[in-house]
Amino acid sequence: MALRDDYILRYLALVRQAIAQAVKLRQAGQPDHALRVLLQAQEKLFARPIEAFAGLSVDEQLAFLAAGESAANAREKRLAYAALLREAGLVYLQRERHELAESAFQLALHVMLTVIVEQPDAAEQHVPVMRDLLGRVPPDALYAPVKELLAAVGESRAV
Repeated sequence: MALRDDYILRYLALVRQAIAQAVKLRQAGQPDHALRVLLQAQEKLFARPIEAFAGLSVDEQLAFLAAGESAANAREKRLAYAALLREAGLVYLQRERHELAESAFQLALHVMLTVIVEQPDAAEQHVPVMRDLLGRVPPDALYAPVKELLAAVGESRAV
């Protein structure tokens, strides 16, 4: 199992490098290239072409990421997914695709909240990102599952 954990950690490091590359591309005014890098990283994270998971619900995607993984690895994969989605939202904002940006931010928020609900003791370290995501999605646009997760997190600790 240690060998698999090591492999997953290296794999997640590659995904984080792709996110860093996308940030640089976005900041350099190359949002289309940044988006391609993010889509490739997402395919690597899921170990499947995007068509294999894009039509799945959020819960199905999260279950897919966790399948066969330790709790720690599943959490790290989900956090990497949230980071990919957040950066995609920033790229969409730069491309002036506000509806896609809001959707990406809300999906990232959903993923982050799911992680926090599953491990509330680690919530504190995610508060800055959570606040950023919450600030990017109008409260009246929050989907019911996200509101439910926010309520569950709020019961255990204020975000």
